[in-house]
Amino acid sequence: MQATIINILIDATCHVLATLGGVQFTVQKPHLKTDPAPSGEVTGVILLSGGVSGSAALSFQRGCVLQIVSRMLGEDLQEVNRDIQDAVGEIVNMVSGQAAQKLADVPPRIDVRPDAVLMGQESLSGRTFGAAVVEVPLTGPAGRLTLEV
Repeated sequence: MQATIINILIDATCHVLATLGGVQFTVQKPHLKTDPAPSGEVTGVILLSGGVSGSAALSFQRGCVLQIVSRMLGEDLQEVNRDIQDAVGEIVNMVSGQAAQKLADVPPRIDVRPDAVLMGQESLSGRTFGAAVVEVPLTGPAGRLTLEV
């Protein structure tokens, strides 16, 4: 079941980023995460409830998020600011929607909803409730994005 959820989240993330920012990502080998701090500078959090209880996070490195949001907005953004935070919120909204559609066909019922966008190294440790976290690195032309589930 966990592999199904992770694969659906990977597919939804890759689809949304290819559609919005025209950026293709390569999925790297998943592994267990040991550090509770986010892997990137901007992190969007998705809550999972119902048939499972947990969260997923899309954690963007600086160069990666700047490239994606610059392409989304048609501007050359150079700084991580409120516009970046808002855009990551929209990305998380769309990934949540895509994942929710695909998870609707997978029993038990899993509710997916966007939660928050964290800036810098705000900790996610309170959101994982002591559970093991699987980290899936996604690499693209301008850097890395990490899916943490």
